[in-house]
Amino acid sequence: MNLHLSWDLFIIVFFSLVMTYSMIIGRNSSIKVLIVTYMAILTADGLGNLFDQYLLPAAPSLQGESGVQALILIKIAVFVLTILLLVIKGGFRVDMVPEKSMVSRVISTLTFGFLNSGLMVSTLLVYLTGDSFVSGALNSALKTNLYAESELVQVMIDNYNVWVAVPAIALVIVSFFEARTD
Repeated sequence: MNLHLSWDLFIIVFFSLVMTYSMIIGRNSSIKVLIVTYMAILTADGLGNLFDQYLLPAAPSLQGESGVQALILIKIAVFVLTILLLVIKGGFRVDMVPEKSMVSRVISTLTFGFLNSGLMVSTLLVYLTGDSFVSGALNSALKTNLYAESELVQVMIDNYNVWVAVPAIALVIVSFFEARTD
């Protein structure tokens, strides 16, 4: 068997791991991770853009391609660290009304795991292309080898707006149907 490592394989394995992790931690914690992921996107993008605006111009050794690579690494590191810190040490919790049937509980948890996977992967891919969510449109995706190498990468980057919007829409929908009356 000849196993060829590719971005497609990375994306499939990442989705599988996040969805499996979601089943382990349950729906409430999966929703917490989803909310934390949004916070991490904004944190990484904001700090990365500040780094790009103020620190990169002041460091002659970080001009050109090395500066772009440093910016990419900073955004990814801040993104991952923010998720880890807020999930582990975040002072909040999500407490949704438990679903009555086991099947709907599993489907709900898998759905939020899938949406969270898509949000994380599309964010990482956008950062790998050197782009930013906060600054506006993504232009450089078509210029990268990463984009040309994988159809899944193309789908994730081309549809990043969907991956960013749908999890939030799902949270709003679930909130309407599961309003708690204490």
